[in-house]
Amino acid sequence: MRHSKLPIASGLVGLALSTLTISATAAPATARTAHHSIRYASVDACRAKDGTERPCHTWRLDLLDGRRVTLKDAMLWPLNAKGKVDKSTSAPVTVSGDGESVAYFRKSDHRLVVREFDGKVHVMPKTPLPRGIGMDAVTLDMSQDGSRLAFLYTDRDGVIHGRLFDVARATATGTLPESNGFSGFSGDGSAVLLRLDAGANTTGLSVRDLTGAELAGAIPPQIVANNGPWALSADDRTVAFVTRGGKKAALHFYDVKTDQTTGTVRFSLPGDTLLDMIDWTGEHEVTLHITDYGTGRDTVTVMTIDTQTGKTRIRDRYKVRSGVYTYQTCGG
Repeated sequence: MRHSKLPIASGLVGLALSTLTISATAAPATARTAHHSIRYASVDACRAKDGTERPCHTWRLDLLDGRRVTLKDAMLWPLNAKGKVDKSTSAPVTVSGDGESVAYFRKSDHRLVVREFDGKVHVMPKTPLPRGIGMDAVTLDMSQDGSRLAFLYTDRDGVIHGRLFDVARATATGTLPESNGFSGFSGDGSAVLLRLDAGANTTGLSVRDLTGAELAGAIPPQIVANNGPWALSADDRTVAFVTRGGKKAALHFYDVKTDQTTGTVRFSLPGDTLLDMIDWTGEHEVTLHITDYGTGRDTVTVMTIDTQTGKTRIRDRYKVRSGVYTYQTCGG
């Protein structure tokens, strides 16, 4: 959901020679992509003896310049609650919004790490999971610039727990309260947005700082609650969300502190597509990741919207390579 404006750096060479290797079949760079940001991470699917598809080979990173690199030190399969390898699913991986960092569990010691594209690796503090919870219950998320990491797991009752980390310092900054969903970091990574069970079949939204303390909270009206995903602005109070589709799509804004909707801009979405992600990528810019699942190979469109005028721009469009088990796009 993020877009790098950095030129191709010499750090790519060090990255390729350490744990990432450039595929011999990588596509040539195009004139419109003069940088190396990660477009998405993916892992192949192989058919098991029982006929089911399972993840295989290794995680790979497809880059905006057309190249593909292999993330050799990332765990492919997670450990289950008994500490055994679970080959039926893939271990968690996430890419920062700017496409410059990737987080994963390291194969050699099962530590949670964040690798910057220049090759620098940040090893997070050990994050033991409670008894009865395995890595297959873990999800990861990063801020737009990759400076913050969320470690989340779902318990057997479907409740989500989480910890937040400062990546550069490799330290935990806080613990998140139990929630029904993690909606991501704010535009500048200074806060997070959580979805809470407010009782009586209602949804609450809560803005938390990086220690886990609440900055704002409300039970929003149905037009907000029923139209996730949501994105939290850098002001730590304004939530953006989309209603409808096609030519009648609308981007709305909701203030969690005042519990008031604060504006709407109209725009058009491609037909027969699904909004997967929404992120604030500027003071007056929201970025959408829209996926067309009906083409055999998923087609992802990355669209930016000016929040004042509703003017849209297609920043990127690509087809996910065939034969993947799962993929994680870069986000905003």
